[in-house]
Amino acid sequence: MLKPLWEDFAPSKRCDWVDQLRGLAVLVMMEVHCVNVWLNLKLRPEWLNYVNGLVAPSFMMCAGFSLVLSTFRADGTLRPFKDSFKRYLFILACAYALHAPGLTLAEWTVLATPHKWRELFKIDVMQCIVYSLFILQGLARALRRPRAFAFVALGLAIYIPLVSPYLWAHGMADGLWLPVRGLFNGNVDRGVQALFPLFPWLAFVSFGAFLGGMYRLARQDHEEGGKAAWTEGRFLLALFTLGFVLWLWGSHAKEGWLWKGTWVQDSTTKAWLLDGQWNWDELKNLHNTTLPSVADRLGWICMGGAALGFIEGMRRHFRGENWIAASSKESLLLYLLHLNLIFGVLLSQPVLNVTGLDWNTQGWSVTLALTALVIGANIAVALGWQRVRRDVDKMRRLQHLGVSALVIWFLVGGWWTFRYYLRSPELAREPYVFLDAARARKQLPPTPDGLTRDADEYFREAARRRVNLSDEAKVKIREQIQRRSPAEGVR
Repeated sequence: MLKPLWEDFAPSKRCDWVDQLRGLAVLVMMEVHCVNVWLNLKLRPEWLNYVNGLVAPSFMMCAGFSLVLSTFRADGTLRPFKDSFKRYLFILACAYALHAPGLTLAEWTVLATPHKWRELFKIDVMQCIVYSLFILQGLARALRRPRAFAFVALGLAIYIPLVSPYLWAHGMADGLWLPVRGLFNGNVDRGVQALFPLFPWLAFVSFGAFLGGMYRLARQDHEEGGKAAWTEGRFLLALFTLGFVLWLWGSHAKEGWLWKGTWVQDSTTKAWLLDGQWNWDELKNLHNTTLPSVADRLGWICMGGAALGFIEGMRRHFRGENWIAASSKESLLLYLLHLNLIFGVLLSQPVLNVTGLDWNTQGWSVTLALTALVIGANIAVALGWQRVRRDVDKMRRLQHLGVSALVIWFLVGGWWTFRYYLRSPELAREPYVFLDAARARKQLPPTPDGLTRDADEYFREAARRRVNLSDEAKVKIREQIQRRSPAEGVR
């Protein structure tokens, strides 16, 4: 069944292994968010954290790979940038919308908080990907030759993690304009922490662009007779070998890359610094930014992508829906859908009041059941939308209907949440501007930010409201309330 992979020299029109890798990353991403939300932190094994940490770099590498194939024509000339530019802006708008105060007028006004406004500028995975693609598009159009671009992208992939640790040093980029500050590092600044700054995450997109350039040379450039230089099987084997070498070196070198040296005590602050430069807290934040750490993760991704390519070569002989391929083609839709399903529906206060499925309060059985529910619902949507796409007129009608529904939701949604906390300010977990007045109306003692400082006060109101709270949720809520300092959240 794998024979065509080794003997077929016909130039490739689409790269199956990247589609499979992107689709699998979408499915695992849903598991990541479900586990991070519901599973008790004490039950989460370290190996799962590591596997889940491969999802974002997989997406990024696939994005860089696809950029090369969509930017350069078969003859090496550049395609116009306007179509890619529109797509990038749309993805960027979706990315920032996910971190906006909300999707309703109520959340942009009475339910907004200063912290929510600052969160709008958080650099997450989609922002990182789009800004990385803009940088690489600029390089491609400056160089104009796919082979040169591929090797410059490789150089960038090596350079970025070499300098990243220095940009993560304490105080670096603090105070810069918030919309750009998070592009440099993931240190907390004004209560906002970038999840995926360009340093070091641009390295994964750049390495993907290098692989895309190599794939183009091996599988899409025509030799005499219209044949590609390599078969798909040969490229996949080379990819697996490259991945193994990257993993072998990265896993061996990453532990000592920053930690080797001599600890020196600063004469002024009396703090202990490694080689007189890095303190302990900085080193703990830097371990994912180094070149060996990036190589280690790229190694697993390359080996996994090659394995998926071989599996897809066998799967072609079987009939049936390809869930992974559907997830890949609808990756943006599923990214937005599953986040809104988890954080906008299942974790909304009205639903939590009924289910009691609060953050990090569940065991494996409930977490796996919720994960299966989320993944199953998203796969069903992906397969359904694939069928809808075949009828362009129907697809347009549904898109217009969806936009109309969003507009209506923006105007009418969220007001019941405002009314809920107006009547029960004790249950609020965000410092909304109206909480002070709501507490005064109920003759409750004032607090600096309107949030309760008395756990018993919270539980009395929860019982009156018939809020379903598990024992684990009660413990967590009590701890959260006790951590609130008397002056926390003063406006």
